[in-house]
Parts: sequence; C-alpha cells; structure tokens
Amino acid sequence: MFTLKELEKYTNGRIINGNKNKRITHYSVNHRFNMKDGFYVPIDFHGVNREIYIIDSVKLGGIGFMIDKNSTNYGTIINEAKKINPDICILEVDSVNDSIYSLAKLNRKLNIEKPIVGITGSVGKTTMSCILSNILKKEKKVFHDFDNRNMNTKVLISSDLMHLENYNMAVIEMGTSKPGNMTMLSELVQPSIGVITTIGTAHLNNFHTKENILKDKLHITDYLKDEKILFVNSDNELLDNLQKSENYKIIKCSRNQANNIIEDKEGISFEVDIYNKKTKFNLQLFSSHYLSSIIIAIRIAEHYKIKYQNIIDGIREFKPIDGRQKILRNIDNDLILIDDSYSSSFESAKLGLDTANKLNSNRKIAVLGKMAAYGEDADYLHEELGKYFNNLSFDYLYLTGEYSKRIFKGALTCFDEKKIKKFKTQELLLEDLENNIQKGDLIYIKAAHTQNFSNIVNELKNKYNFI
Repeated sequence: MFTLKELEKYTNGRIINGNKNKRITHYSVNHRFNMKDGFYVPIDFHGVNREIYIIDSVKLGGIGFMIDKNSTNYGTIINEAKKINPDICILEVDSVNDSIYSLAKLNRKLNIEKPIVGITGSVGKTTMSCILSNILKKEKKVFHDFDNRNMNTKVLISSDLMHLENYNMAVIEMGTSKPGNMTMLSELVQPSIGVITTIGTAHLNNFHTKENILKDKLHITDYLKDEKILFVNSDNELLDNLQKSENYKIIKCSRNQANNIIEDKEGISFEVDIYNKKTKFNLQLFSSHYLSSIIIAIRIAEHYKIKYQNIIDGIREFKPIDGRQKILRNIDNDLILIDDSYSSSFESAKLGLDTANKLNSNRKIAVLGKMAAYGEDADYLHEELGKYFNNLSFDYLYLTGEYSKRIFKGALTCFDEKKIKKFKTQELLLEDLENNIQKGDLIYIKAAHTQNFSNIVNELKNKYNFI
C-alpha cells in the first residue's frame, strides 16, 4: 500500500493536489466498478483514453487519480475535480500506462512471497480461473480479477497486481495476441504455477500456426518461481505431446481422469479421484469440456492442500459467468437463452453450439457474429463454422457483422436458405428475432467481443424476463 508521496517517487511523477501521506489501498481502471475510496488509473486501452471518465470517478467517491502531464484537457479536469473534492489526490505522470506497469513490478517484488497461479490458453482461461478461485477461496484470501473482464494485457494485469498485499495469493489470466508478449507478462507476474488450458486457432493472424501459438504460450514458464509447475490440458494434442523440461515440472491433466461420465438434460455427472478418494459430482453444466478445467483445478487444489470437502463445495458452487455459456431461462420457463456473447473463436463457437444442441427445446436459433483475429484464415474458418451446422439440429441462423457472408456461404451446405437471415445492423436482427421467437425456443448468442452482442442479450433478457 503506497502513500501518494511514494507513488510520486516511484513513478517520477508530481503531486498536484491532496495529502502526500494519504495511503492508497485500492486502484481501479474501471470508473464504474467499486470506485468508492478508490484511486482511478485512466489507462489508454484499446484506443480509448479513459481520462474522459476521471470526473465521473471523482463524483463516484474516488479519492484520487493519475493524469498524463500532456493531457489535452489537463487544466479543465483538475479544476473540476478540485471543485467536487478540494482534497482530491492528483498525481501527474509522464504516462499513465507506463506508471501503473512500473508500480506493479515493484509491488510484485514487495509481495514476492505471495503465490500466483498464472493461466493462459487459446480458450477457457476464464472458466479455469473461476473454477480454481472458487475452490481456493474456501480457505485462502484469493485475488481474482474483480469483474472477470478477461482483458488480460500488461496494463490490466498491472492494475491487478497493485492489490497483492490485501490477499494471500492470486489467480491471474495471462493472454497474449502477439509474439513476445508472454515473456513480458511472465516477468511481471512471476507465477508460482502456470496453466495452459488449450492451444487453438485464436490470433492466427499474428502467430500463423498452432505450433507458434504453443511456443509463445510456453513462455509463461520463463519466470516461474518456487514450485515451478506447469499444468496442461492433455486433451489437447499439442499439449499432450509436450516433452519434459529441466526447468519446471509438467503435470498433464485430462478429462480421461474422470469416469462414468454421463451428459443429459440435467447436466453432467462423473466420478473423479480427489486425494485418491473416488468422488461423484452431479453438476448443472451442459458440456464435458468443463471436465478438463475441473481436473486441473482439483490437482492444483491438492497441491495447496485444500481440504477435501472444500474442493467438492468449490466445484459444486461454480456457475458460468455472463457472456460465457451462461444458460438463462425466462420466468415462465418456456424459453432458453445461452449467453456466450463475450468472445468468439472457432473452437469456442463449436463448443458453444454443441452445448446448445444437447439441450431440449422446441426450436433452436443461433445468433452469430464474427470470430476474432484470424487474418488470412478468416474467410476459410468462418465458412467452416457455417458448415459445422451439418453436425447440429438448429432451425434458424441469424447473422450480422463482418464475415456474415462467409458464415452464410458455409451454412448453405446444410441449411435451407430461407432459414438463414443476414442483417446490416443488430437493431434489424433483433426486430426480426423477436418477431420469430416462439414458446419453447432456445436462442444461442455468440460473437467477438468487439461486436457487443451483449446488447442483444440484454434486450432479450429485459423483454422476456430471463434470469
């Protein structure tokens, strides 16, 4: 926990206003989330300079903020902030992004004894981190990304690391979209345990091959400390073929470690050994792909000697979060909405469609947008996604956004053209969809994060009382 004066020293910044001895205990890059008594860090992220939200952060009870010295609205922001709160803590820095990164590296060094589980992979990072955190929190005070935003980049991980002193350990997602970034993240996080969930096609535009993606993900081990263990999902062929390393221990986990697996309309049931004791689960999860993450979470929990019953309870209490295969039903229980809108890759879209296909419903409607970051392979993979409906029993396919024509082309191989609907805007899609929905229908929604399909989900939730 740094004082304002210490922040000034470690960022080479300058205090503009506020008590230099004020101790900062909470840092936020999201002005809408838990801002009360927080210190706002207006990062420049995904092309948006968040200094436009500084005044909102002050109004919401923030105790202070950083500001770039070259901000075009420097004077206006400071004067308005001081009018709202004359005691507001204001720290001027050369670069907000560089400053929070430097502070995070220092804070990790000061809390180096705190174990961190770093999780990477093409698909399933958030599911893995949520299941594991659910278990570990039964006995430890665990930092896990406050709002599950899954925006795991240098600057956002930096803001997470600023909270280490308040916790016993942390579970942090580490995602990269460009070669070389993982080494930098590994140095920043210095995980005690690394996890690779799977190697898929996400970000092929930058890596070109799955082998290159694996090579980059393995850099999570560059700065492994203490235990120096890498857990991998050996259901993935590339991960299963990993060879032993002299620098760290590899533990391969597979859904094959579970027995008597049954999938039905009630969910999934299976048996798995925990501390060599056969344990049965009946979970309201509708796909066996969760098993890989559950098995890894169990083995990590055993490593940290979490009590047997707490492991069981942590798994049983897990529920998918918004935007990631979250199954919602309306109040009358005659409609099903699967919110898988947060992000999309070829592998995750197929998994989501498979899950929807297994559920009982009158009709099935898929609402799809583009998948992210495929470069020269984008046309081919979007067509292949359309062709994948040949394996499924869907009644309608709704499309909008970039690559709609490619999905449409692929889907024509197995769909009646009248059942495939393309729209120029989400608004037009939603209008037609609402006119089409009937009692007993299932609606599955999936697209890249940039398409904001959460707007479609929210409209449907409000109109049809999904909970």
